[in-house]
Order: sequence, then C-alpha cells, then structure tokens
Amino acid sequence: MTFTPPPSAGPWVCAVVVTYFPDAGFAARLERIAAQVSRVIVVDNGTMGETLGHLDRALEAARGVAVIRNPQNLGVAAALNQGIRRALGDDSCCAWIATFDQDSIPAPDMVEKMLAAWKAHPDPDRLMVAGPRTAFVASTPQPEPADPPPWREVTHVITSGSLISSRAFDRAGYFNEGLFIDYVDIEYCLRLRTLGYQVIEVQTTQILHHMGHLEEQSLLGRRVHPTHHSPLRRYYQFRNALLLDRQYRQSQSYWCRRNRIILMKILILILLYERHRWQSLIQILKGIGHGLAGRSGRDGEGRYAPDPLRAS
Repeated sequence: MTFTPPPSAGPWVCAVVVTYFPDAGFAARLERIAAQVSRVIVVDNGTMGETLGHLDRALEAARGVAVIRNPQNLGVAAALNQGIRRALGDDSCCAWIATFDQDSIPAPDMVEKMLAAWKAHPDPDRLMVAGPRTAFVASTPQPEPADPPPWREVTHVITSGSLISSRAFDRAGYFNEGLFIDYVDIEYCLRLRTLGYQVIEVQTTQILHHMGHLEEQSLLGRRVHPTHHSPLRRYYQFRNALLLDRQYRQSQSYWCRRNRIILMKILILILLYERHRWQSLIQILKGIGHGLAGRSGRDGEGRYAPDPLRAS
C-alpha cells in the first residue's frame, strides 16, 4: 500500500524540541515551530536556575505544548527518543516527527514546503528523512540558485528541522543513545541509507542554525568558520566520528572518506583560531582513544552498540 502524505501539516506532524538551558529568545522560536505543526513536545535535559524561567515562560506562552522534564542531561539522543515515543504512543495519526534544537529558527513555511516535496517525491515509500537547507548564524549567506530543484539526495541532514517518517522508527529503531551528543543525526541517516532508504535536502526552504560560537575568518583567500565549541564537545565529535567510521566503513564509504577530511579541517581551525586549543586537543585525544576502544555513553562508560535494535 502506497503511503500518501497530507497536503499540509494538519494533524499529521508532531514536533519534538530538545532544550538545555534555553535563552530568553526561545519563546519566540517555539511559537514559530508550534504554528507549523499540530502538536509540540518539549523534552528538557535538566535546565535549572535562572534559565528555567526562560523555559517556563516559553511553555506558558505556547499553549498546549506537552513537556517532559529530565532531572539531568540525558543527551540529545535519549531526549529525542523520549519525545518520539510519547508522540507515537499518544497519537496513532502521527505520520511525521519534526525534530528541533532550541536555538534554530525555521522558515515560516518550512514544514509545509518539506511536506510538499515529500508528496512530489517519485518514491515516497523509500523516503524516510527530509531536511531543509541550513544557514548558519554569523556566516555570510550563500547565494541561492535561481531555479533550484525541489530536493536533492544527501547522506544526512542535521537534527534541527528534520522531518522523519514515523515508519522509520519501525524499520530502523530509534536514535542511538550511546552517542549522547554529536553525530546522532548523521548515524540515524546513515543507518537508514544502509537499509536502502533515502534522505533528502529540500532546496525550497531553510532553517537558521547556531553552530557553536561560529565566526568567519579568511584563510588563504577563502572563508573558513571556526566554531569555538567547548573542549568537551570536541571529545564527543572525535569519539563518535571514529565509532561511525568503524560502523559504516563498508556500507557508507563515501561519507566516511569525506568526514575524515572534515575532521582534519576542524583540527586545523582549532589550532589556528580557537581560544581553548590545548584543552580541546586533550579532549580530542581522549575521544580518539575511546573511539578506537569502542566506548560510548556520556563519559565513555559503555560499549558502543551499533545494532539498531539495541540503539533505543
């Protein structure tokens, strides 16, 4: 039986938004998300102190938003899985899950445009994830093509703004919680592609995304973008990159080769521009060690389980 998407968001799309110490602007961003879907579930990863007021005010302003409050940071993957299970368990009519970070700003018609691309896709049963074009805060906007194709096939899309078929969680399982943060979205897309499904980027809409504390620099006449992520994030980036490289070296070799180049570029930018370069290097070495040893979890306390059936 062919699955036919609805013409608009209607009662079909549930947004899952993960928060962790959101800022005062979160209320406006949540309102923009809520206007595009029928339901919103916010999963908070242990927000405390003054920032808790930002979260509470946002939830009060956006009426009807459900919330799951975790007493501590369980990681992005676990929080997404909590929200998705709630969405699929509470509403059997939910055909799509839209996932968001707390600091991204979707175009006003982003969900509608992605659903339209899905409906026009020649093989909607094979399509599992769609994402918008991504623009980054503090980066020079890229010129838009005059007549872009409605979509293009990609190896992965970022978590924020992803539109995921509810069928994906039956076919491939949930997000891999062993990764904790970083590469969670990439692993899920690679897993689906390995199973024969498709991931696309919708060219007719975009999301504005924060990437660390990104700044724009010039290196040998080219624009480069050091992100100034915390040293701890470098641990997860390099550890999880190695875990995925081992897992997908055969089935997704193109992504693995390309990602090794990206890691080298990140390392160069850290050495040239970033303030906490030595602390970052220490964490990178720790991450490489844990990645080679197959360790995962928040602090590398567990063994990495690549089996999708064990990833939830």
